[in-house]
Amino acid sequence: MSVIINDTCITCDACLQQCPVNAIMDDISNPTGKKQYYVQPEKCVECVGIYDDPQCAAICPSIGCITWDMPFTAEFDQYFRNEEVYKLGVNKSGTLRSPAYKEKSYRKDILIEERGIGKLVQEEPENLEEVG
Repeated sequence: MSVIINDTCITCDACLQQCPVNAIMDDISNPTGKKQYYVQPEKCVECVGIYDDPQCAAICPSIGCITWDMPFTAEFDQYFRNEEVYKLGVNKSGTLRSPAYKEKSYRKDILIEERGIGKLVQEEPENLEEVG
């Protein structure tokens, strides 16, 4: 996984409906207990191989709500095992679905230095003009 939905989410459901891999859980189903939407890191692929950009951010009306997280790779296995932030699923045999178990695709054009620090996936346009 490489995106996080933060607490500025307005729970509009747009991202939930748009995610092609069903990686997003609503605020009621959030396994961390927080009242905000949650991206399951073991499912999210940043839309790599599906779309040019993550569709959750493309559809989100709350600019700044979705930020880049670390890649879901073995290199960052310990990062995703932080149970205060992430609640990874388990498979039928009880094995934790951590990056060491199965890595996920991620956008390689987003530098590691820009991940996990709240960098926006969707940037606000500079020249917005009011209509009407």
